[in-house]
This record gives sequence, C-alpha cells and structure tokens, in this order.
Amino acid sequence: MKTLVILFTALLSQIFWVDFLVAAPVQQPELVRQIKWTGTSWFASPIVHNLGTNSPKIIGTFYDIFVWDADGNELARARHGAGYPHPSRIYAPAVCADLEGDGIYEIVVGSGDVVAAYEWTNDNLVIKDGWPASVCSAGQCPETRGLAAADLDNDGTIEIVATTTQTESDGAQVFVFSADGSTYQPPGLNFQAWPRYNTATGPGNDADSNGQGNHGYGSYGLNVGIGNLDDDPEKEIVVTFDNHQINVFQDTGVSMLSSSYFSNRDSSYKGNRLNWGQFIRWFDADVERDHYHLHTGAWPHPDNKKWMQWTASPPSVADLNGDGQNEVVGVANVEKDTNPYDTKHHSIMVLQGSYGIENRSARRLSGWEVLPSSGYPLNRGSRSWYPPRNPPAPTIVNISGDAKPEILYAAHDGYIYCTSATAREMWKLSIRHDRAMMYASEIMVADLNRDNIPELILTTYGDPDNITPGQPHGYLMILDNQGNILYDIQLPQQGTNGNGKGAPAAPTVMDTNGDGTLEILIQTFGAGFFTYTVPGSGENQLLWPTARGNFLRDGRSSGDGTIINKPGRFSPAPIYILLRN
Repeated sequence: MKTLVILFTALLSQIFWVDFLVAAPVQQPELVRQIKWTGTSWFASPIVHNLGTNSPKIIGTFYDIFVWDADGNELARARHGAGYPHPSRIYAPAVCADLEGDGIYEIVVGSGDVVAAYEWTNDNLVIKDGWPASVCSAGQCPETRGLAAADLDNDGTIEIVATTTQTESDGAQVFVFSADGSTYQPPGLNFQAWPRYNTATGPGNDADSNGQGNHGYGSYGLNVGIGNLDDDPEKEIVVTFDNHQINVFQDTGVSMLSSSYFSNRDSSYKGNRLNWGQFIRWFDADVERDHYHLHTGAWPHPDNKKWMQWTASPPSVADLNGDGQNEVVGVANVEKDTNPYDTKHHSIMVLQGSYGIENRSARRLSGWEVLPSSGYPLNRGSRSWYPPRNPPAPTIVNISGDAKPEILYAAHDGYIYCTSATAREMWKLSIRHDRAMMYASEIMVADLNRDNIPELILTTYGDPDNITPGQPHGYLMILDNQGNILYDIQLPQQGTNGNGKGAPAAPTVMDTNGDGTLEILIQTFGAGFFTYTVPGSGENQLLWPTARGNFLRDGRSSGDGTIINKPGRFSPAPIYILLRN
C-alpha cells in the first residue's frame, strides 16, 4: 500500500509539473491582416461561424455586411442603402443563428427602421422570405439600436427582439419577430402581444395596466437582454429606456409585476401594484423605500436626489449569488440636477427576479443596497455627439475562480471596473493613454495561453481626426484577470473618420481557421478590419468571446446557445467552452 501511495503521489506531481510547463506566459498578439474600405463600424461585433458549411467564415458588420473566408478573401457582401433590404448603418451587434432549425443559418441585423434577416445559401447572403421587418409605429420610423434573440417559448424556433429610439408617446419601442419575419404572437392570447408599448386598454394591454398604464421612451444603445427571471419555462425580455425606467416583459408582452413592497403613491392609483416598468429607479435605496413603500416625505426630484438614467444601458441576466435564481444586472449613468441634467457617475444595479411568491421581484439583491459607482465622466467640451459614448455593457463571468461571477464594464470616466458578486470594487484601470477623452469597448474574456486562467481583451477609441489630428486613440489592450496590462498595442492605422478614431465595437476572440489558435477580430471607425493572432492560445476557455456574450446577443455567457461544462483549475466552478455548429 505504501508503495502505491508513493507511485500515485509521484504521478500527480508529474501531471501538475507538466501543466505548469505548458502554461507559458501570454504571447503578444501578432497582426495577421488589415482589410480596408469596409466603411464605418459602430458597436456591431464581428462573427465567426461556419454558417452550416465545412469551413469557418468571418462576418463583419459595418454598414454593409461582409463575409470573408479564413484568409480574408471576400465571399459575399450584403450592401446597404435605398433599394437594399437594410438601408443604413448596423449599430447593434448582429445575431447569427439557425432560426428555424432547418440547417440554414441566418445573419440578422438592425438597420435604420428595419430588422433584416439574411440566409447563407449558395455561398451568398440572400434576404430571407418575410423579411425585412419594420419597426415603424405611430407615424414615426425610428432607428433600431438594440437586437437580441432567443427561443422565448421553447418551441425550437428563435425569436428576434429589437429595441428602437421611438419617442412618440403612442409609439412602440420593443418589437419581437418570429423566424418568418411576422410579429411574434404566443398562442391562446386574446390581446396582441407585440410590439410594446401599445395604446390598447383591457387585460394584457398597456394603456391602463395597473391603473396608470405603461409608457416607454427611446432605447438608444443595445438596451435589451434575455433570460429566465421567474418560475415558468418561458424566457423574459429585459429592456432599459431613456426615462429612468427598466422593464421586464413576459414573452406575452405583459410587464412582470414587481414585489408588493412597491405600490403606487399617486392619489389616482393609490396602493395599486406596480410592474417593473411603472416606476423610476433611484440611486438611494432609502428614496425608493420612502417613496414607493412608505409613501412618506416629499416626492423625490433630480434637483436634490440622484436617479438612474438608462438611455444607452445594455441589461443582462445572471445568477450572481449562486442560488439558482437569476438577477437583472444593468449599468446606468446616474443623474442629478436639472437644466441641464448632469451625469455624476455610472452605477451597477442588481435587481431580483420574480420567483416563488414574488416578494423580491424588482428589489435590490441583498448586499447591493449601496450601488458601486465610477468616477465623474470625462469632460467632452464642445463634442456633443462624436465620438459616441460607449454603451456600458456588463461582462458577467467568473475571472477570479471563487465560484461566483465578476462584473466588468467600461465607464465614461476613462476607467474599466471589475466588481465582485457582492458589490465590492476589486480593481479599476485607466484606458485613457494620456488622452483628454477616450472610451473602451465591451470587455471580452478568454484564456490566451491555455492555463485555464482567463485574460481580458478590449479595444479603445476617441476623438475624430479633425479634433486631434494625428493623435492615436485606437488600441488593443490585453489584461490579466487582476487588471494588469500585459500588452497595449496601438492599431497600425487610426483612420480619419469624423465619428471617431479607433475600435468602438467589441472585438471577437475565436479560432478563425481551425488551427487551434485564437484570433482577435477588430472593427474600426475608418481603418477597416484587423485580425490579430495570439500564439500559444486555444479555444479551451471562451467565457465571453464576443459582444453581449454570444451570437444571440442576449447578454449572457452561454455561448452560441450551446455550452458544455469542463472542469478547470478553478474547480468546482465550471468553465464554459463555446461550441460552434
């Protein structure tokens, strides 16, 4: 027995020694190619998918949609403009999925006032029958700025959710389309489920819901996430709005009820239940208690209280405390003072789902009563619009190995932040590069040296060239999981685009040619499409490899709809490996 123990111990030591020998340091990304003349990129992240064929494809989404082979040769292009299925820029990340399970893959984009689905057939992008779908309503045709997808009712087909900049009081901001391009309508309803908000009265509708009704406003930056937030099997849709409110919709279009802790204070609807979208979220939990629960004190006002502003805030769904119940996670810019409103900082808000008797629905997760916050935004001077501020999309993955996820995001103060599942700021890092103003993309997470310890990947962007001629703002940054900079690479061409310089869209991190090594794909404002390779990397740990976590763009680290668990160094926490069809 003693001999067996000695042999087993020696074997274990050899296994772990080999592991440490294999885990070489992360190597510097190497530029593979630049593809020019692609046009302007906004926040639409690249896609890597074989589209049902035997070889990987690279899809770039600018104004046109490009499909390249692994060597960067253009295979197909779907052009934009008058007379084409999609008329304008592609602002939000595009969806890539087999919508109907028929083996034909679609690329779905929001562009101007339409949502367009292209099939990959006969080595070309062909507009799918029934598409494009319109997001016009109330005589207004707004821009589609948010896009996500899911099989909402678990019937085997995927629905598309779009959010828009609609501002008319009788217009709709949230649209859901079936795989065939028609408006999604779950069976058995006696009211029209979508779009929302509607102006109809009665059960299931918005005009008189809980007395006061539901009323939305524009959604300006990737304002949609999808996940399960209650005890039924259907998935819920989370949407943020430019009116200080966040809402959760059932797949029927009906807004989820909040906890009975919240009730209406308005004398016309005194004591009525409130759904998620019927009340403003305030920074201070005591303000929400006094106003919505105790109905006491002066009515709060941004002249003296800070409120949450969700104008361009992508929400996500995740289980932060490991209890098997999901929360809504969002990063809002927090305003106070009027004439004009002044953003004081960004803050992370975590709200509970509706489980059991709903007594915690829409309430802050325990430990998140005080919201972790960023610093004051960088001074934009006279720059009203360009460069656009980045939507502070949260990346929610386990990077520390403690079995609970962290929340990563880029604020508008020139820093990226890492916050624990218990609301503790773990670290922050400046990405400004000594520039007066610089923003960062959504943060990607992948293992770049096969040691099962994740690295962070992001890009930066800033002033247009006509404001700061010749000054670079586009960088590719590689960090370790403690926020230390491993590599800080200036993009070889900055471009002279009037919207900004650099790479606003989240990079995508995947193996593009099947050699087992990861590439980093970058879309820029005006310098085209860059591909970097990372020697010594592999696809063993792709935790958040593309914008909004996956190609359904639902704001979850769930891969392309399919994940497997594989034990890693951070046992017992699972490590998720993305599987591509």
